[in-house]
Amino acid sequence: MMSSKLKWLIVIQLLLNEQALCRVPPPLAQKSTVLPGSDTHKAVEEVSKQNLDSLLGSQVQSGISPEEKSERIRSAHQMTSVLGAKLQEQIQAHLHIQGNISCEELLSASAVDDSLSSMFPQELLGLSLVPVLVVAGCPKEAHTLLLKLYDLLGVADTEELLMEVEGLIERRMSKSAAAPTPTSASLPSGRDQTQRHIKAVMFNIEQLAFVGEDNTNQEGHCEGWSRVNGTMLIGNAVEGGTGGLEDAVSSCERLGFLCAGVTSGRHTPGMYQAVWKKGSRILPSESTESETWIHQCSATAATGHRWKRSTQRNCINKSEQRVYSVMEWIPGVSTLYNLGTAVYYASVNCSETAKERAILSAVDLGTDALMVATGGTAGVAGYALGAGVKTGVKAGVKYLLNSMKEEDDMLVNQFSSEEGIITID
Repeated sequence: MMSSKLKWLIVIQLLLNEQALCRVPPPLAQKSTVLPGSDTHKAVEEVSKQNLDSLLGSQVQSGISPEEKSERIRSAHQMTSVLGAKLQEQIQAHLHIQGNISCEELLSASAVDDSLSSMFPQELLGLSLVPVLVVAGCPKEAHTLLLKLYDLLGVADTEELLMEVEGLIERRMSKSAAAPTPTSASLPSGRDQTQRHIKAVMFNIEQLAFVGEDNTNQEGHCEGWSRVNGTMLIGNAVEGGTGGLEDAVSSCERLGFLCAGVTSGRHTPGMYQAVWKKGSRILPSESTESETWIHQCSATAATGHRWKRSTQRNCINKSEQRVYSVMEWIPGVSTLYNLGTAVYYASVNCSETAKERAILSAVDLGTDALMVATGGTAGVAGYALGAGVKTGVKAGVKYLLNSMKEEDDMLVNQFSSEEGIITID
């Protein structure tokens, strides 16, 4: 027979659980400043002692079982502990906290809760921010972001990619000790070619921003062409779109927004091919005579959700700029964050801000290496779309991190021997 005291204890516990589940999350604590001297391991232990199920339950995909839910929480705790142990001393020395920036602001920069953001920047920004949240003493936010990444990528893939990011950070840390950190003002270019290659990089970034989008019914405004020497436009050829430059351009212009541009070097010298926009990307060519003419078009109207964004969207995000001021000092993380925000801003029609972040990525990688990374990533993501958008985006992120690992010797400032300053036009 159950005692009266035990019955009351059960009733009280049920009432407490109901109150926790119905609690509205508090507003952002702008003055909850992230402190560089935070004790990461102690903070993680404090969170692990809390009821993570009630704290993070609303962040976890509702369709999973309670057992899987609990396993994900345990995995998140273990992963933050591993990252903290590996990166605490390395990242801590590079954390530069200026002004009041909260853990919540760092978390919000992941764009995982931005309904207008495409999936690719959510995954890339999330992967770059988790290690920083861990080291900055933000265990609650690190757990929250990890659980969201588990939903997007799966547990195994998230943890595999995070270890790739950790390895990238370690490699860049060792290199930064031997060379000064480059800045946007130190991106030299004595030739217009570098600026034209930035346009090719931006084309790839815009393709990444809309991976999985159906632009069949898309309408757009086209306003001319941009020539990029030493490159090739890869994608599905337009039937009947092969000929001299004028003929190929005419074929492309008839298709409007749906045509990416025309390219040479794939056929007889002097012959050009029009290429469909969907699934296309630009890569460097071994032939200096090869060239791409990019069809400069912008979206104006469509039936799809993402294309209905307002062109008057405020592209100056003070909170994100404060987060950037922290991320830019951390080797490896800064590269991923700049590229992720470039894709994010492109996806919300903030092209100038996207271009600025792309140039900052080029400072680290070089324009050709960045063109290869973004073009290859867009290609892999496009090929994998047959298995679903989520699978395609995940394949793209994996390719990007793997290419950065394999080509790490090239991922340094490749312009140190040149003169001049690149400008943003």
